[in-house]
Amino acid sequence: MNVAEVIIHLYPQANPLLDFIVQDDSDGNGPYIAQWNLEAAQPTEKELLAAWKAMQPTPESQIANAKRSKTAELNAACNAAILAGFTSNVLGVNHTYDFVYEAQTNLNTMLNAIIADLVSEPIIWKASKKLQPHTIDQFKTLFTDSLTHKTTNINKYWELKMTVESANSMEGVASISW
Repeated sequence: MNVAEVIIHLYPQANPLLDFIVQDDSDGNGPYIAQWNLEAAQPTEKELLAAWKAMQPTPESQIANAKRSKTAELNAACNAAILAGFTSNVLGVNHTYDFVYEAQTNLNTMLNAIIADLVSEPIIWKASKKLQPHTIDQFKTLFTDSLTHKTTNINKYWELKMTVESANSMEGVASISW
């Protein structure tokens, strides 16, 4: 049992070394409360042990924590996959397109300009790190490809998240990966 950890759990405002001192004389008897300066009654060994046991994670809480951690991991993987960019053959061969947040905003802005009939051809856009001319129809297809890329990754995340939520063991949660 970690006596100091239990005391902090029982008395969250307590300041170690000021409000209490835990000491271990290395005599085989383990740590004990050597000094108690709180107004509250000093807990007994029995109370400390009961609190320590109550602090220990249950299998249910461990699985819940693993699920929260796995969901956060999957969310980060989804975002990374989206931001990594996508491939489109809108120009007749496969090209990679950036899809960081700024690129997403720029795609949306350009599509709005096209819809408002504010843009004429060619639309110069970066494909495979080179500026490439795109027709309006090609750009609309490119936008559709970007939307497919994003929604495919989001849908994958939601499917995996549902799998995480239905898992009933630590092994089940651990087996789920992006």
